[in-house]
Amino acid sequence: MLDNTWPQYIFIRTCVFVLQWIGPLCFGYTACTIGKAWPALPAITAFRGWCAAESVFMLFFLWYRRHLQREAIHPPPRSEEERRALFAHMTGEVHDLDKFMSGWFRGARPENIGREDMKHFLNWAFWDGRADMTEGSGDWKELEEYVDEVEAMMRRPFQPGCGAVNALRLTLDPIDMECRTLFWYFLMLMLDMITHCLMRFHGFQYFKTTVMSLQTWPPRPATWVEPERSPASTLSYWIRPHTSKTRLPILYIHGIGVGLIPHVDFLHELDAALNADDPSDGEIGILAIELLQISSRITKPVLTRPEFLRELTEVLDFHKYDRFVLASHSYGSVLSTHILNDRTLASRVSATLLIDPVSVLLHMPDVAYNFTVRPPKHAKEWQLWYFASKDPGVAHTLGRHFFWSENALWRDRIMELVQSGTRVTASLAGQDLIVDTEAVGAYLTKQQLPDPVMTHDDDGRKQMELQTSEETSGDWKQKPWRGKGLEIIWWEGLDHGSIFERPETRAKLVDVLVEYSKGS
Repeated sequence: MLDNTWPQYIFIRTCVFVLQWIGPLCFGYTACTIGKAWPALPAITAFRGWCAAESVFMLFFLWYRRHLQREAIHPPPRSEEERRALFAHMTGEVHDLDKFMSGWFRGARPENIGREDMKHFLNWAFWDGRADMTEGSGDWKELEEYVDEVEAMMRRPFQPGCGAVNALRLTLDPIDMECRTLFWYFLMLMLDMITHCLMRFHGFQYFKTTVMSLQTWPPRPATWVEPERSPASTLSYWIRPHTSKTRLPILYIHGIGVGLIPHVDFLHELDAALNADDPSDGEIGILAIELLQISSRITKPVLTRPEFLRELTEVLDFHKYDRFVLASHSYGSVLSTHILNDRTLASRVSATLLIDPVSVLLHMPDVAYNFTVRPPKHAKEWQLWYFASKDPGVAHTLGRHFFWSENALWRDRIMELVQSGTRVTASLAGQDLIVDTEAVGAYLTKQQLPDPVMTHDDDGRKQMELQTSEETSGDWKQKPWRGKGLEIIWWEGLDHGSIFERPETRAKLVDVLVEYSKGS
């Protein structure tokens, strides 16, 4: 991540400005020069050809942006019993319902939320927007009951009809994204080839799928010559073979960004540390899943939860990962949540390291607001805004495939895993730009329920924070890591993802996974 300094602010704003205007400028140049004679110089010909290609690609992207607005393919509808259980669970994880609802309605005053507004919000939260809203229907009656219960908890009636408010409803709201250019995807092509060479150099093998190798833009020529094929139809990955009989392999899932390249040094250092001892027992393996949908690529949509679990099981079975250690970063914690909430796969997980997790306290609106809605101001926020949240693949994944109830990792589920023998560590960065890590740490260690609060800076810009109802000591931040039960590693001064930028911070994560690899 960048630092919030003026030179880096100027740098990132310049980069964003240039990338935003390449397409329109090339289109304007091409339109103005059609039919005009120019000297037949190679440089001029090449430049005009590039501008023409960028113009065509910009037109494609304008269509593609509209194409991605299509309705989400939702999970199977919940039964009424499941909805009522989820409603009771969610409200039981809320401290102040007024502030909670205000947060989900983008900071609106609770008294301005209308009864119909609340019904539409609950329809999204528990029916994925598919409830039968016809008066007198079963869904309508159930919604009325929920609204009555919310009114009772908030101790005020909602005004009739709709108010002047707008709720956050990720999978129903229009997807906001920024167009990309051929030049941008050429950079991604170069990064992909560099990543491939580095991973190969460090001894990792690539297992490809035909779908992801051929139906991804930009092209991935380095993968075309790879001989190994994934046993899954769309899940590609890198792996170091596992042959140890006494130690456990590592499954690693990366987060949103430009793929695995920010994690290459970490994976190499982890591999070296895992296999630094006597090799007579065999090698300890690492399996790193590749998620192109959140890696600045144009490709097939992200797998649904059942599809991901099925394909991951195929990969794990193929490589005989009967028991393993799970590690993930950022968005990877969402897929980790799918694994940990699946009784069959969770039984194969010996221990879990969640780095900058976004799935804890996911029923709170702060992550959704700060990642998808908050206007950027500082250098770090502009970097996050343009290169992450407004990337078409990322925006589509979050806007049409991110179902909060599937992705939320509740504390009671974590404690259930811990009591069954699974060790869990959460690595939290003190200056995280996306996640309120103070609240996450207090929730996990003190069982404190935070409240979302909308704040304003000097320019009137809104951003959302989580605040606890009472002062709590930060003793959990200083506790030494022992490798037992549920633990927190606190990084004062670090931001989301910056733990991978320095060898000394990566080393701590490596130590955790080396210890976990020994088994319980």
